[in-house]
Amino acid sequence: MLAWAERWRANALRMRPALPPDDPDLVAALTELRLVSSLLEDAVLAGRPAGALRGRQARLEQRIRDLSRRAPGGTDVVRPPGVRRLAERLGPRVLIELVAHGDRLRAVLVRDGRASLHDLGPLAEAVNLARWHRFGLRRLVTTGDTAAARAGAVHAAAALDRQLFDPVRRQLADRDLVVVPVGALHAVAWSGLPTCAGRAVTVAPSSTAWLAADRREAPTGAAVLAAGPRLPAGWAEVHRLAGVLPGARLLTGADATAEALSKALDGAGLVHIAAHGRFRADNPQFSTLELADGPLFAYEWERVARPPDCVVLSACESGLTGVRPGDEVLGFAAVLLALGTRCLVATVLPVPAEPTIALMVDLHRRMRAGARPARALADAQRAFVASGDGTARATAAAFVCLGAG
Repeated sequence: MLAWAERWRANALRMRPALPPDDPDLVAALTELRLVSSLLEDAVLAGRPAGALRGRQARLEQRIRDLSRRAPGGTDVVRPPGVRRLAERLGPRVLIELVAHGDRLRAVLVRDGRASLHDLGPLAEAVNLARWHRFGLRRLVTTGDTAAARAGAVHAAAALDRQLFDPVRRQLADRDLVVVPVGALHAVAWSGLPTCAGRAVTVAPSSTAWLAADRREAPTGAAVLAAGPRLPAGWAEVHRLAGVLPGARLLTGADATAEALSKALDGAGLVHIAAHGRFRADNPQFSTLELADGPLFAYEWERVARPPDCVVLSACESGLTGVRPGDEVLGFAAVLLALGTRCLVATVLPVPAEPTIALMVDLHRRMRAGARPARALADAQRAFVASGDGTARATAAAFVCLGAG
């Protein structure tokens, strides 16, 4: 079952950029799209007619898709690893790979060199519970910590946790987890589930991608801290982090442009970005981070030659992915992991700006002290939740560790 699932998942991430860095047509189209998107947002906020700009935006997005399809990309078919190779790298960790099999949800669990297959019940039930869980957490973040909102989130988390983990609970014990989701479960806020709270959990698009990322050598470049516009808390966040990461390069104000940030990513050891984010479900590659000169599109990072080792996106829904047939994932997370970034800490929900600062500062302090990202995030989340209410719990749960934590 593991080999069958990995036959398509192992090749779902593109292994090299689909956008060559020297394609002037693509660069020009993306630059124009950034300008048009900025003008469109201004028109909408001012209540002016925006039909012409929307049409122009749609035509530019179609042109970018057409240009990227003709660009050389892909690589040789990747051969998935066997249980032995996975087990050697996992050590004491446990890997759970979820698989949709008809109308059932199955799990392949790899622990201590052995694989076991488990039935987790109806797939539709897990998908519905995951949606209710997201709804409950989003409600806590957006409307505040009311008794009804907290009860809804707790009930959905408990029900989803029972379905996913009761059949394998003895095998999990208190070990760190690597989770390979399926379909809609890519958007689960894992640390919001009782079994995962306080546990180091890494989420990967495939076992093959996790193994490759976990074995990759880390770049040794300096840290980069960037803050987008219209977010005073983002500016405060990166300046607080500058005290934790001495020698980091700061990109704020007019300096925080799409081009400057993309260049700074090249070869960086650590990148932290605090900005407004927007996930595009209709085309995840056009998901954006708002910067000084307009939106930065996920497409554009495919041109980074030397990907950063670890990226933290303190931006709303920056960790969401669009899932296509064959469990192909698209969006910022997919682009970075396909390029070779080992680890991405990002959000699967909207997050309030001000409270997030303390969580991010604690995360970086723990990583700088030597903790691996997944463990640092779990410990920072636990401390953050202990000092707050239901809104704090939802804010902490929004962050997930992707790749090889």
